[in-house]
Amino acid sequence: MSFERNMPLHNLYAGAGLNIQDGCLTNLAKIPSNQINLTRNYSQLQSKLNLNPEYVTGFTDGEGCFMITIIKDKKYKLGWRVACKFVISLHKKDLSLLKELKDYFKVGNISFMGENAIQYRVESLEGLAVIINHFNKHPLITKKLADYTLFKLAFNIIKNKNHLTEKGLLELVALKAELNKGLSQDLSIAFANIIPVLRLEVPLSKNINPFWLAGFVQAEGCFHISIFKSKTSKCKEAVKLSFILTQNVRDKDLMNSLIEYLGCGYTTLENRGTIDFKVTKFSNIKDVIVPFFKKYPLQGVKSLDLGSFCKAVDIVGNKGHLSQEGLDQIRIIQNEMNTNRKF
Repeated sequence: MSFERNMPLHNLYAGAGLNIQDGCLTNLAKIPSNQINLTRNYSQLQSKLNLNPEYVTGFTDGEGCFMITIIKDKKYKLGWRVACKFVISLHKKDLSLLKELKDYFKVGNISFMGENAIQYRVESLEGLAVIINHFNKHPLITKKLADYTLFKLAFNIIKNKNHLTEKGLLELVALKAELNKGLSQDLSIAFANIIPVLRLEVPLSKNINPFWLAGFVQAEGCFHISIFKSKTSKCKEAVKLSFILTQNVRDKDLMNSLIEYLGCGYTTLENRGTIDFKVTKFSNIKDVIVPFFKKYPLQGVKSLDLGSFCKAVDIVGNKGHLSQEGLDQIRIIQNEMNTNRKF
């Protein structure tokens, strides 16, 4: 049995309170493992955070994942067990940030996933309803919005128990076929005649919220210090400071829009299928990037990297990098941030 593309798709979106016009989604922004014992101290970052809702959305645009799982299980009438999951996975050094996200949503659990990874996961229908309520009020603006839309449709199917019918199961498979990495090899064989649903086009956001951008940088941004050989420098070395924001190339329009939004920077396409937004001009870093994050602070470990980066900015701003002593100070800072930071 195949999943028909047109009428059922519109019925699905209508059932989720969404409209399709010319293949695009409208009326989206309506205002309507082992679990971790969080009482223990796993992080050096213990300050209480006050997460802005748009910050949470921006961070999810970068790190969040909306999943549909379909697993063969003979215990079920149709032979398949289905579920929806909202997941954010991070390095264990950012446990405090995941804890704040859990406290913000007041649902879900945090678990260790291997030696260095931790994961915030929401699986219950009650918890997912809270997650969906948030993103209905504070919409995603990257192409992940399309994933969320498919996820929401799947949630409604399961919530209404339609997944217990053959028609509902096939609708879930058709949704999963266009979500994230699509169907596994086993599912592709088991549902060989399935027709994936139409993935909606996400229009470019015309109004980027600064808290959203801070959250997105929390997920995808990097503050980088480079020390390289220079024939024109008295110390034979020079310093380059860079702010870099990386995203899948499918969001190139959004990344290009940041040039106008921040009034500086440029974008480069990378061979790995990503696009980088970069700010490397020192005056722009000093006068635009640093003041932005002072007004809209980062959280977790990346806030420490930003603090280290700002120390380097101060040294360069005072021309300290032109002396060997200043270069040595910057080198120490460089070796203590990003992947070199010890916990």
